[in-house]
Amino acid sequence: FPSKILRFNDTTGAFIDDFVSAGSGGLDQPLGIAIGPESNLYVSSRLTNNVLRYDGKTGAFIDAFIPAGTAGLNLPHDLVFRPDGNLYVVNANGGNVLRFNGTTGAFIDVFASGGLSAPTALIFGPDGNLYVSSSFNDRVLRFNGTTGAFIDIFASGGGLSNAQGLAFGP
Repeated sequence: FPSKILRFNDTTGAFIDDFVSAGSGGLDQPLGIAIGPESNLYVSSRLTNNVLRYDGKTGAFIDAFIPAGTAGLNLPHDLVFRPDGNLYVVNANGGNVLRFNGTTGAFIDVFASGGLSAPTALIFGPDGNLYVSSSFNDRVLRFNGTTGAFIDIFASGGGLSNAQGLAFGP
């Protein structure tokens, strides 16, 4: 499938352009995207196992913000910046969530692990805790949003199968 990032009008939904062209900076099967605190675009590149950074206005490639193999990063999926300025990345093959300095890309720590089997998505909930989908065991796990300590299995059953995305509603 095409490894590019498309841009659409936020009011009409009309296609604008290929914001990041196919393969730019080594982009190969993008899975997660986030806008950083400086308004640049960060993209997890599944097959190259890194997080790439692009200019938020032009889509031009800047760098491999988190190079392949850093801290065991293998099959990165979802990613999110928090108000603390750090970047949190789902490490699917590692079965954990890695935390990186949001300014330098330096590895900080394995923020959350334990009980995760092929995690794909993450979100910090309205309670400040971290929720991570664990696709191979059909669960959503909750971790302390400050320490990363496991709290509980937040959701399972009811037909939940291979969860890929998470959101909280009003």
